[in-house]
Amino acid sequence: MLFNSYIFLFAFLPVVTLVWWLLARRERLRLAWLTLASYAFYSYFEFPRGLELLPLLIASTTADYVAGVQMARTSVARRRKQWLLLALTVNLGLLAYFKYLGFFESIANGVLALAGVPVEVPIHSLVLPIGISFYTFNSMSYSIDIYRGKVEPARSFLHYSAFVSLFPHLIAGPIVRYADIAAQLDALKRRLTSTMVSVGAFFFICGLTKKLLLADTLAPTVDRLFASADSLSFMSAWAASLGYSLQMYFDFSGYSDMAVGLAMMLGFSFPQNFASPYKARDISEFWRRWHMTLSRWMRDYVFIPLGGSHGTLLLTARNLFITMLLVGLWHGAAWTFVVFGLAQGVLLGGRALARNMGLWKPPAWLGRTLTYLSFVVTLMVFRSPSIDVAGTMASAMIGMQGLGLTDFGASSISSAIPVLFMFQMGALLAWVNIAPNTFEYQLPATRRAAMVLGVLLAIDLALVAAPSPFLYFQF
Repeated sequence: MLFNSYIFLFAFLPVVTLVWWLLARRERLRLAWLTLASYAFYSYFEFPRGLELLPLLIASTTADYVAGVQMARTSVARRRKQWLLLALTVNLGLLAYFKYLGFFESIANGVLALAGVPVEVPIHSLVLPIGISFYTFNSMSYSIDIYRGKVEPARSFLHYSAFVSLFPHLIAGPIVRYADIAAQLDALKRRLTSTMVSVGAFFFICGLTKKLLLADTLAPTVDRLFASADSLSFMSAWAASLGYSLQMYFDFSGYSDMAVGLAMMLGFSFPQNFASPYKARDISEFWRRWHMTLSRWMRDYVFIPLGGSHGTLLLTARNLFITMLLVGLWHGAAWTFVVFGLAQGVLLGGRALARNMGLWKPPAWLGRTLTYLSFVVTLMVFRSPSIDVAGTMASAMIGMQGLGLTDFGASSISSAIPVLFMFQMGALLAWVNIAPNTFEYQLPATRRAAMVLGVLLAIDLALVAAPSPFLYFQF
């Protein structure tokens, strides 16, 4: 079920929200209702496939809950570690099997071919369970934090299952840790206030508008240009890459805003996932602003355990490199994601070395420009369907396929760039560099603000007739 669909907006959301608040004084019934509603939300995706994959979500939830209870019951370090390893094995096993098995099998075949071994490993083509990258990371953080003594186990399986399955963040984040929401689950709000409604609606409508009016209007031209990589020129290749950077930003930040708004309508507070990342002055600041919940997850559970920045500069660069490689792989099982992660690792490691040597002190405007353009180039690889296509795009972006200074508006030419698309990109680039992000904006309690939101919602509802999935659903 998509947030940007009529069935969600006019059936699921009002019914779930109404019953949730009608049960305000019945905590267990509320949590049971929320869990079952979230399971129904998950199962609805491409039914009956969503229903068939629901047991994986429940298995991940159960494994981490049981491991958490057992770790809390013993002070024996070896026992605690065994339960942690069991929980991690279940979660990483699910990810490895469903998301990476075919990729690793293809790598094995390549290695065997290079070694001259006449054996071919069968390659499995498995359906990727929706949201598995998000809910396994939510679950793993719970087990790890209990092992580290940072959180107490959930009061009941019902509390924990409601946390994992909570529908606003279930499919595409933000990656909410149990520590972020434990106190809220233990003391559920019993009254829906006007502030919760107005601010929640503001976030939701802003996110829906980002998705429908901005990201989805960029998508057709971006998709057409990437599909015509062989015929792209310098201008059209850069237009495709810049367009995708804006499409990705407004699509994913839009989803994150909607998740925050929905959670607020249920009485929950979610962490911020985007903080104007295209205003970042270097790549390190960028990753503190872009997909913030994933960045913090990788920092706390990968980068710091590797040694963080406490060793030599070379060790710090190594830890950054490994962490970002895993960030790339987290997004998907393909060489394009591997290269994206490696490139980000090189940029972060290079930035750490350069700053220590006093070589990275550009003016703010230059730092922002270089940071954004470096991300655009690596995101082009991320978007490309294969390494070959990424190579073709890179060739076009350095002018090896012509400059294409006249490729505007001629729809009969596959590589043409519509003039409206160029104006739209220019306006959006100004927006992301100047305007405050959703968390920074203070909604005025005026009729004019309400009317503006009402008009935006009306336009959005007209566009919902042809709902499109969010980009991060594929990860």
